Amino acid sequence: MDKRKKWIHALLLCAVGIGIAGLQCGLVTRYYTLETDKIKEEQGMRLLMLSDLHSCIYGENQCQLMSRIIREQPDCIFLCGDIVDDKTPRDGAKQLLQQITKIAPCYYVSGNHEFWSGQADEIFDMIETYGVQVLRNEQEIVTINDISFTLCGVDDPAATGTRRAGSYGEAEAYQQTLAQFQSLGAEQLCVLLAHRPEYIDEYAKYPFDLVLCGHAHGGQWRIPYLLNGLIAPNQGLFPKYAGGQYVYDGMTEIVGRGLARDWKPRIFNPPEIVVVDVVGTGKA
Repeated sequence: MDKRKKWIHALLLCAVGIGIAGLQCGLVTRYYTLETDKIKEEQGMRLLMLSDLHSCIYGENQCQLMSRIIREQPDCIFLCGDIVDDKTPRDGAKQLLQQITKIAPCYYVSGNHEFWSGQADEIFDMIETYGVQVLRNEQEIVTINDISFTLCGVDDPAATGTRRAGSYGEAEAYQQTLAQFQSLGAEQLCVLLAHRPEYIDEYAKYPFDLVLCGHAHGGQWRIPYLLNGLIAPNQGLFPKYAGGQYVYDGMTEIVGRGLARDWKPRIFNPPEIVVVDVVGTGKA
């Protein structure tokens, strides 16, 4: 075997080895901190965000997922879309939903797969039966640890599509939906729950301090320190908002890498739970 073939074989073996090493199915918890002068410096709250479960199951009765959630002792739990899948049975979603409201108040916004199921209204009703509040282009004042903040939730753009799998809705209709939040006051802390991270330019037009999203599945494949994600829906190759924290004109968007496990391998991109500690820096 000549030197050239040896190098090719060696590179292929390295690539296979890296791929095997990067295949990660275990859960991780990712931590972020948001400092804000809109709450007093002695105040704070812990927010936990889950996205893109797609009805996957982590151990018997979701025991692996639940143990992680319980360990974090969240003050509020947010579900940012695709908790239910359009093809997978709903058992995994139901097992999660029936347990999380015992831990903390829970709020949910839709993803595209709930609409692709053709049974979105039925799914929303089912979610509400477990005590989870479904936010559909709505806002409300939530009080946690004596902290009052505005919580907004927006339907996934697929709600305005043709109600068939593969339809992601129209950007213009989504922009019009978001316009209802233009009257929000900038004095109070404001959090938006949305499924799609790629609309960050639109979110930044409104007085949101924190936006929580999913949808991108972490870009599916990653190369640590080099490539944050290979491909994501609605962003294509090398997505800019695959997962992580993005600061845009004073607004912070945090994109969860989601919990989905299916036929597509996740390389250096384990399913994750997102925890955001909101810390006050304001004066009394």
